Amino acid sequence: MLRFIINSYFLITLFLLLGADNQLFSQNTNNDQDNTDLVNFSSLSPVQSEMDDMRGWAKQDNGSWLSAKNRIPFTDEKTNKGTGGERKLGQDNMITLQLRKVMIKNKQYNVLVKKYFDGEYEFPVLHENWRGFKSLDFFVFPSYKLEEILPDEIPFNEQYAVNLQLYARGTIRDYEKKQEDDEIVAAIQLVERGEIVNDWNIVFAVFPIKNGDNEVIRFKLIKSFNRNYLASFYTAPSNWERNFEMTFYEINFFRFKSFIRDAQEYVLDVTEDVDHLTVEGAYKNNYNWGILRYQMGDWPSAIDYFNEALKINPDPEDFLIYSFRGNARSKMQKYNDAIDDFDKALDMQPKDIMDYSNWVKNYFNRGVAKYYLDDLNGACKDWNKALELGFGQAHDFIMDYCE
Repeated sequence: MLRFIINSYFLITLFLLLGADNQLFSQNTNNDQDNTDLVNFSSLSPVQSEMDDMRGWAKQDNGSWLSAKNRIPFTDEKTNKGTGGERKLGQDNMITLQLRKVMIKNKQYNVLVKKYFDGEYEFPVLHENWRGFKSLDFFVFPSYKLEEILPDEIPFNEQYAVNLQLYARGTIRDYEKKQEDDEIVAAIQLVERGEIVNDWNIVFAVFPIKNGDNEVIRFKLIKSFNRNYLASFYTAPSNWERNFEMTFYEINFFRFKSFIRDAQEYVLDVTEDVDHLTVEGAYKNNYNWGILRYQMGDWPSAIDYFNEALKINPDPEDFLIYSFRGNARSKMQKYNDAIDDFDKALDMQPKDIMDYSNWVKNYFNRGVAKYYLDDLNGACKDWNKALELGFGQAHDFIMDYCE
């Protein structure tokens, strides 16, 4: 029984090394044949970026502007001061905006998730027995659109709007009682299989403002039908000012910038047209495809891509390729091969201090692989080394499983 508990605990502890972000991924305990099922569809990534501190603004009937935290007020004083349950919702509200990532047919997409307060009356006609809950909308769009939302050269004091060209969208009401990840993935699969056609779209209106040292961004999500003429209307320069005439959200510029840039770090440069690539380009392309396949949960293909990259460049300068391949092999229960990769990664001490925290995790991950080979002494030595070098999460494993 104790062995089962320990094993179950370890199944959620393999660390993915990617940039400076540390995330937990479940270790797959099926055999290699079962792992092939993961190729069919990408798993939805954890939240990559988030913002939840904004102000909503609405122009009132008298011409003045009224704001509220994370909520766009109504346009008239009477409604704003009302006591009904729906009054607190405002015209629109947000608990948080999140960006996640998903792979669809070898293409990179982001999922914009808007969580908000919602509710309903038990007797709508009488406005009686209000029940409040939380809902979310999700919008799946091509990842390259992130650069259009916030270009490298920020056009301060200029308004613009981006057609997100949604692949899929949906709403999950009362999401706290549901498996939101499963429902988002299921909605994407319906579009992918051609069982439904997405008829909706989103235009992301943006207005970066710089006034001396004060920098903010106003933004607005404009829902429309998936029609080119509608997108053309909202994104036309002649109509940009109309997007912000009556309502918008406003947030500190650097928080908005982090929201977009943090998600962009996960958008990798890959191509299926390899004929024009240089040797260096071919190595990087295979390396990046390996990472994307890893994110999809397709461990065998990820390993194949990493292997191909290492054939092109047998002496890489970046230890992370061995870290990724070691993780993928460990997820396939090929623990001896995984240990070999972690050994190689640990032999390549990072030149950049920013990579140090990821390099140290190789000790921890090697310890996990040793544990599954019943080498508890070796596992404890690696976890102690990881803790000694600053990886604090190793402490719990040492306390629980090492003498």
